[in-house]
Amino acid sequence: MKRGFTLIELLVVITIIGLLASVGMASYTRAQARARDAKRQSDFSSLRNALEIYYAENNSYVASGSWADVETALSSLTPTYIKILPSDPGGSGVTYHYRSFDSDQTYCVAAYLEAASATSNACKRLDGSDITLESGYNYGTGNP
Repeated sequence: MKRGFTLIELLVVITIIGLLASVGMASYTRAQARARDAKRQSDFSSLRNALEIYYAENNSYVASGSWADVETALSSLTPTYIKILPSDPGGSGVTYHYRSFDSDQTYCVAAYLEAASATSNACKRLDGSDITLESGYNYGTGNP
């Protein structure tokens, strides 16, 4: 009598391994997106600290009349207030955006969070009203 596995048994085992691998990959992909979102929030904390030090020395935030890339709008912060300007960890061409509002000494830095389903956090003016984020962005932070 010969010992071995039948074709059906092998197909069942391969199917089970495939299902387990696909579930693991989905969890891994979500974990990566959450890690990139955490990096974005950490970057915003660093930017906020640099902007507050700039404000303390200049009594105003870096001027920007409209939404602009952080690399362009906040280039005056390097290297005095922040060593290097952070960039989006996603690498998909999406960048952080910055805008200041001189009328009430407010600023907003915006990004796109991958794990968020709707607007996660909106920037606020000093009077408490929301600042509308630029299209394609769902997370913003501003004055502490």
